[in-house]
Amino acid sequence: MNFLDYKTALEDQGYTVTKDIITTRLGDVLAGFDPYGSVWCVDSKVNEILNSDVKVERVRARTDKGHFVKDDPTTPENEAWVTKKV
Repeated sequence: MNFLDYKTALEDQGYTVTKDIITTRLGDVLAGFDPYGSVWCVDSKVNEILNSDVKVERVRARTDKGHFVKDDPTTPENEAWVTKKV
């Protein structure tokens, strides 16, 4: 299993993802690999995402005419990117 395959879905929920671990923004480790290569997880929401068949990725947002949408710097959310199911 590669945590980076689920990076977008996990980061949309507020988690921080690296190759080896999944943490909260405060640094609490929620999932990782044990010394034998098996995955362990202590959070039910993370476990649900890791076991889901649905994968999502971030792509550039587009208008109805197919042009890229630019980010509005006055808002906290980045409108230039959207998530879509693969």
